[in-house]
This record gives sequence, C-alpha cells and structure tokens, in this order.
Amino acid sequence: MKNKHLIKRIFKYLKPYILILVLAFLSALVYVFATLYAPMLMGNLIDELDYLHDFGSLRNEFYTYLYLLIGCVIIGALFGYIMTYFLNKLTYLMIRDLRIDTFAKINRVPVSYIDSHSYGDLLSRIITDIDTVAEGLLQTFTEALTGIITIIFTLVFMLRLNYKIGLLVVALTPLSLIGATFIAKMSFKTFKAQAEVKGRLTGFVNEMVENQAVIKAYGREDANTKTFDEIDEELYKYGINAQFYSSLANPITRFVNAIIYLCVATFGAIDVVSGGLKVGMLSTFLSYASSYTKPFNSISSVATELQNSFASLRRVFELLDAKELPDESNLKEIENIDGEIAFKDVFFSYKSDVSLIENFSIDCKKGEQIAIVGPTGCGKTTLINLLMRFYDINSGDITVDSKSIYQIKRKSLRSHMGMVLQDTWLFKGTVKENIAYGKDNATNEEIIDAAKRAYAHEFIMQLPHGYDTIISDSDGMSTGQKQLLCIARLMLRIPNVLILDEATSNIDTRTEILISKAFKEMMAGRTTFIIAHRLSTIKNADKIIVMKDGHIMEIGRHEELLAKNGFYTSIYNSQFQVK
Repeated sequence: MKNKHLIKRIFKYLKPYILILVLAFLSALVYVFATLYAPMLMGNLIDELDYLHDFGSLRNEFYTYLYLLIGCVIIGALFGYIMTYFLNKLTYLMIRDLRIDTFAKINRVPVSYIDSHSYGDLLSRIITDIDTVAEGLLQTFTEALTGIITIIFTLVFMLRLNYKIGLLVVALTPLSLIGATFIAKMSFKTFKAQAEVKGRLTGFVNEMVENQAVIKAYGREDANTKTFDEIDEELYKYGINAQFYSSLANPITRFVNAIIYLCVATFGAIDVVSGGLKVGMLSTFLSYASSYTKPFNSISSVATELQNSFASLRRVFELLDAKELPDESNLKEIENIDGEIAFKDVFFSYKSDVSLIENFSIDCKKGEQIAIVGPTGCGKTTLINLLMRFYDINSGDITVDSKSIYQIKRKSLRSHMGMVLQDTWLFKGTVKENIAYGKDNATNEEIIDAAKRAYAHEFIMQLPHGYDTIISDSDGMSTGQKQLLCIARLMLRIPNVLILDEATSNIDTRTEILISKAFKEMMAGRTTFIIAHRLSTIKNADKIIVMKDGHIMEIGRHEELLAKNGFYTSIYNSQFQVK
C-alpha cells in the first residue's frame, strides 16, 4: 500500500470534522500573521529610536507601533492556543473513529484470523500503532499548517521589503526540500520494520506475562529472557537506524538555512550601507529570514516522523482490510430450535494441505447427551467450532432441526446455544454483571437463582461486596470459583443446545458432584454435547462418539463400547488402569 493511498484513506476520517479544520486554519492565519507582523513593528520601533537620536524626542508613531506590537503579541498567543485546541480536537476525533473502526473490525473477522495472529500483535495494532498515528497526525497538522502559512507570509513580507533579497531566498529554498525528501525515503523502510518487530515484541511479552506460572514451573525463565533479548536486540537495531535517518533531517536543513541567513545578512548589510534599507528594516528582514527557514526544519522532522506513522498506519489498515465474515442479510433468524443436530459428510481442515475432519456424519436427536472423546488433537473441539460456526466446513453440511446452519445468521444460531469451556473467561466488572453477560435484562432474583443452582452463591456472599464485588486479576478468586461463575452464566440463560467442554475440570470433587446434579436437571430435554477428557464424567451419556485423527472410531453407550473391547476400551483402561 503506497503512502499516497494511506493519506487518501486517513483523510476519509477527516471529512466529518472539516469545520474544525477550517476553524483551525483561520486561527492559524491570525496566529501566524500576528507573529510575523510583530518583527515589522519592531523594525519600525528601531527606526523611530533613530529619530530620537537625531531630534531628541519620540514621535507619536513610536507609541502607535508599541501598542500595535503589544496587541500582536497578545493576539498571537490567544489564537495560537485556539489553533492548538482545534488541531488537538481534530486529531483525536479522527483517531477515536479509527480506533472504533479497528476494534469493531475484530468482531467482523473470522475466528481463523484471530487464531492466526498473536493477541499481542493485534493489541499493538489497536493501541500502540494507532497512538503512533495520532502523534504523527498531530505533529503533521501543527507543523504543516503553521509552516506553510509562515513560508507564504514571510515571502510576501520579504518581497515587499526588498524583492531582490526575497528572490534570492526563494532560489535557495529547493536545497532544503531535496534534503528532506531524500531522508524521508531512506527512513521509511526502517520505520516499517521497527513497527513490525514492535508488534512481535508486544505479543511475546503478553504471552510471557499471562503464563508466568507455567514458565516458572518448567524453569523456562532463562530461555524466555534469551528470546526476549533477541527480539529486543532486533528492535534496537531498527530503532537505531530509524533514529539515524531522523537525526540527519535537522543538520541538513539547518545547514541550508544558515546559508540563506548568511546571504540575507550580507546583501542586507550592503543595502543598508548604500541607503536602500534602514537598520530597523534589516533587523526585520533577518527576523523574517529566520522565520522563513524554521518551517523547513520542522517539516523535514515531520517528514521522517511521518514515515513512522505511515508504517504503523499500514499495519492498522492491514487489519481493517482483512477478509470479513460473509454478508448475512439474506440469511434467516430463528426464534427457537428443538435440538435435532446432524453432521453430514463433513470435511474440514485448518490448513489446505492438512486434513483434520474427513467424511464425518452423525445424527443427534433432541434431548440426547452426546459425549465426544478421543486423544488430544483428534478434532473434538473442532466439531464444536464447526457447529457454532466459528469455522466453516470445506464440504458437507451441518443441520439444526433439518435446516442447514449456513442458512441461519451466526448470531441467531449462537443465541440458541450455551457454552461452558474449560478455560474460564470473566471480564473486569461486578460478579453480577459477569453472570448476566448473556442476558442483559436479567433481574437480581434471576441472577441469584442462577448462582444458587451453580452452587456459586455461598462463596459469592463471602466476597467483600457480594454480587457487587469487582472481578480483577488480583481479586484472589480461585480458578474453580471463576468456573462456577461461568456455569452460573449458563444457568441464567439455558438454551436448547448445551456445550460443555470439560466444564468441571477446575472444581473440587465435592462441588463437582453438586454441579453434576445441577447439570443433570439442566440437560433434561436439551441436546447436550460434552467434550470429555475424563471418561468417568460421561458414563451416563446417551451416545459416546469416539474419535481418532478426525474419524469416528466407535459410537455407542458406555457399556456397549466397553463390551466391544475396542479403541474406547483402550482409552478407558489407560485412565483407570484396568487389566
């Protein structure tokens, strides 16, 4: 994606706030004019002092220039503040919209996209990269707006005072532009690489911080530190190169500007000696020469900083351009489902060259409890991902009540299914809000009843603020307690299809017995899929699907499968060591 295209796209976020840009521009005009008119008044004051030297008194013009100078200083300061306010507001309104679009995009991309990127990298795009874009935009708006106006106004004033010296300044200007353009091109590649490595580093740190217990348990601190050092060293190298090119901008432009200033001073002094310019006006001219060259210093710095922003902006737009879930406007919504589910000749693979599920077919009747067992990686969780449409099959079909799930809107389909996973997920909020996550209009009575049925009420009431306790990383809540809250969340909104992925794995034996009773009542009349690692939990299932390498090896009840003395029996014996 070329920089021109990036600029075109980011300026789409400017359109809604064009009025703010106009107000900022008008404020900048007043600010720059007042700032540049002050040297003219100062030159006149100096020349008026010559009159005092010659005639022993000050003319009224001296006081007029003095009052105007004071007025210019006040007006310049006031409108400088107003301009800064509008530019800050404009920038962060644009960035707010960009960040909203980026976060909203996360909800529209397939789960496969999320799974193919590290969480740290996605976080870096939404937070770090957009912050970098904000810094670049604000600096660009401020320096470009004031810089361009300053260059135009100072040229007008210089040409008005002495057009010959003014034309000399114009002739030397391209030297600054050539230097800035060269540096900008050289720095872009390093800034792009720096942004990519920064995303990798963020992802690595995120993973390491979240899994410190596992890291310490396996003694991987030194190995992880080594990996971190390698990525950090790579970031250091790109950072040094990027700053090297950035640091070239000011010396080059300052050198050119010094040449311009020297020429103005030399030719201006000659003009004063010859009587063409007064001393006060020479002082004004030198001030304008300095004001004229300053924007080139700033703009050259902005040009290199802008390359950093472009690199980050490219990563943001890569996310925004990611393939979204297909349009579902022509699909149906369903009000209710009975729970008859069928997989018909399903083929699926995460990678095109590695098949996982092949020719998978199964019929699940309403109210059946279907357990799915098998070795790690055999496709148990994948079946649930396909049923919930987190992933779409390569071929075949999956039906609910004889309707293809690919004719039903995803949100509508999922609203009739409930899940409790082995990995708990609670957000920062109150216990009450977490339980009511799937039912916005839940009453306090419903929430408490759900917690009681999940056997979570007792420990909730022991928390500092009961149901109003804020859940956080430092709340001291055990993994088992958090899982009880997830079960209470499901108890509050019991759909006709339930999915339990080792839902009691983190709960003590006593509580598990109580939960099993609650589950038995909840599952009555509802189609339930149970992903089981411990076969003791699925002995009463109506149907046990035994899988291996994406294929069904056996189907039947617990006793039937044991009687076959097949693959299920070998798994069972390995757990209970039956000889």
